[in-house]
Amino acid sequence: MVAERPQILLNESPDADAENYLQFLQQRITGNWRPTEWDSRLWHFTADAANPLTAAYPCSSPDCEGLARGSGAPCPSCKSAASGGTDGMRARSNHARRLQKIAERCTITADGRACKAPVSHHGLCYHHYHAWQKRRSSAGGDYPLEKYRDSARGAFPKGKQCTLPGCRTEEWRFEKKICLSHHFQWKRLKRQGITFEQFSSTRRPVIGQWSTTEFTLSDLPPILRHEFLLTLQQRDQDGYRLDPWVIRRCITIALEDRVLTMEKLHRAMKERATDQRLQQGLTNYGRMWSARWRYQYTGHDMKSDDIWDAAVLMLRTRSGSDTISSKGILDFRPIRIPWLREAAKETAAVFELPADKIRELIRSCSIASDALLQRPHGATPERLTRADAKAVFNAYSTLETDDDVPKADRYKYVNFHQFRRFLHEGRELKALQSLAPAFRFLATDTLPHGRKTNTVNKSIPDDVIKVLDANLDLLTVAEDHPYTNRRPAELYNHMHQTIYQLLRDLGRRPSEILGLKRDALQHYDDSRPFIRYDAPKTADIGLELPVHQSTADIITAWVDRLETVSDIEPKAAGLMFPSLSGFGPAATRPITISGYYAVYWRWIDRIRNLPEYAQDSGGVARTFDRSRLNLYAWRHTYAQRLSDNNTAPDVIQELMNHKKFETSAGYIRINRQRKADAIRIVDQTTIDRHGAAQDPHSYPAYVRGSVATPLGLCTEPSNVKAGGQACPARSKCGGCTFFRANVSHLPLIDAHIVALTTDLELARPIADTWVVESLTAEIASYRKIRRLLADTKIRLSPTEQSEIDRATELLHALSTTPTAEPIAAVPQKLLPLTPK
Repeated sequence: MVAERPQILLNESPDADAENYLQFLQQRITGNWRPTEWDSRLWHFTADAANPLTAAYPCSSPDCEGLARGSGAPCPSCKSAASGGTDGMRARSNHARRLQKIAERCTITADGRACKAPVSHHGLCYHHYHAWQKRRSSAGGDYPLEKYRDSARGAFPKGKQCTLPGCRTEEWRFEKKICLSHHFQWKRLKRQGITFEQFSSTRRPVIGQWSTTEFTLSDLPPILRHEFLLTLQQRDQDGYRLDPWVIRRCITIALEDRVLTMEKLHRAMKERATDQRLQQGLTNYGRMWSARWRYQYTGHDMKSDDIWDAAVLMLRTRSGSDTISSKGILDFRPIRIPWLREAAKETAAVFELPADKIRELIRSCSIASDALLQRPHGATPERLTRADAKAVFNAYSTLETDDDVPKADRYKYVNFHQFRRFLHEGRELKALQSLAPAFRFLATDTLPHGRKTNTVNKSIPDDVIKVLDANLDLLTVAEDHPYTNRRPAELYNHMHQTIYQLLRDLGRRPSEILGLKRDALQHYDDSRPFIRYDAPKTADIGLELPVHQSTADIITAWVDRLETVSDIEPKAAGLMFPSLSGFGPAATRPITISGYYAVYWRWIDRIRNLPEYAQDSGGVARTFDRSRLNLYAWRHTYAQRLSDNNTAPDVIQELMNHKKFETSAGYIRINRQRKADAIRIVDQTTIDRHGAAQDPHSYPAYVRGSVATPLGLCTEPSNVKAGGQACPARSKCGGCTFFRANVSHLPLIDAHIVALTTDLELARPIADTWVVESLTAEIASYRKIRRLLADTKIRLSPTEQSEIDRATELLHALSTTPTAEPIAAVPQKLLPLTPK
């Protein structure tokens, strides 16, 4: 039920269509909200300690009915008494709550007349009570109440009824028309610009302004008042706790600064010099929802604007996370080419990109935009040419800082490939449909990836894992932590230990482990166990992973223990590792990675017997640093375990949930025997440039008699001796007698043919005939070699072809994985890998 709107405040609204917008807000208000706490007629809230979503607790003092802000703390009156206040201050909160129900009168009798003013404290009316306190102060505190009764002066008659709507208390003698309680309310509000007409036109609670667990919205302007109430109701839906102390502070600032909307209240809160973090959190939440309501009311789509508010649009903060942004402006204006800016906005909206990816997209597109501004047809996408594409490519390859220092290769590579992916994935979008095909030649360009060489095996040695398992009982949470609903710390110890064991055994990303559903463990028809999980990073739902029976037993033990916990938030009941929080949005989600991370590293620090040296997967003892025990290292350990067991590359890729085996290869170190086996398999298909089969070589002979080239192998003695840096044919491998290739080189030969064909098309209108003929002949030579290799593979049996494919995939991955002893610099990647 919505209170009547004071007409005098309507003109304070900043909205030209204020009345209609106010009606829109009124329609959204939930009726019967918090019936034991909220009085919709008076717009007044009185905290109920029985509500777990209210930050109010019974006073710790015996026989006190007051409410405290924290559990086990005294109420403000008792706290004041304990710090040296009047002995009877604790009775203040009790008596204030009985003031309306018990019509007690002052006990003072003076000049034969009884004082008939209402009791305030200690059986005295407000005037006599403060007169007694004044005498006590003058006497140094030694002035008993009985002595004052004998010397008190003045007896006051019973007053008339308070004139405020709904108030049945009598007026105060020194403030005609209103009672004492309303006098104190009016005294405070008068300093904040509220006129008496505004104050007296609204029904108000008689008491409660002394209590920090009560507040009223009746003094706020109408739009702010409704936005404030809707904000509190929305926070209830999201599970946030309501803290009356925080809300009272927000109301005070709103009245002091005379703000009219939640947006302006949030700005006023941020301008305060004092720490207002709790209040800013509340007003930021309110301004987000208020903005959403305004957009709903006007029907305007923010995504059509050039500036987006990530919080208002409820964008995810980053990929693989369900956390909604609480702040952040996304400005598309740096993309100064209109069609490109619209394409970026459409891509962000259609693909529902998180805020971090949108920022990356804006940064990448702004580089291309600046380059196209220098081109004659940059603003007309249908007229762009290959020359425009080259100009854009050059813009990325020559990026510099503000100090004219070249950007790092990795920065150039990431931004350029972000733009290429944007053009490719958005090719069906309306904003990119008119883009000229010639401009899409960007797909044939590339930049050095700039990845740092990493020769460290990130997997955790078995010797270390044995020590960790032996000290599993030390993986415990803090004993003195105030756990939700008084659950035992041992319950959370079991949870954290289970998470560690699943990280160790399953090799999933930490977020995937923490996000497991309670029924994740299932069984195939033959009773073999597996888990079903989601992978937010790759947007895969319901993936299956076979597990060992020992791991299944660990999961079963924890789930059985979890079934005994009955007070879990209903929205989190389906989770295997529900949050420790008892309220708010966090209670509906799994425990956070950061929360587990803290407990995990405290455990690592407790273990004193971790070895200083440990054997790696190759059996070599190396120095071990405990800093390697990060959560993601368990995923590397799982992958290395698969590799050491000679698991096929395609199986490793599938179990790791990677799109390419090259990604999986970054998690493992391939041992010498697997390299030799892969080379032996592909060497069976080696041919020369005429298609003549070459006899297979032993592993040492293979290494000694050839050198890797960008497109195959070279057996020319001087070039082999020079490590591939002394080619007499100037790297025209397709026409060289000493060139050898096998099926593992097919992908690179295909890519080289595409690159040469592109160069040929660009050279035709500008080059002499002999240049065109040379390129044509070179393309023909590689096409011939490609056909011969394909024919060689077709002649193999299906089983042999499968072995060839697996070996080729392994060698391709090795060629893109950093090695401890890198080969001499060659402009393109080398296949197959020449072992060292």
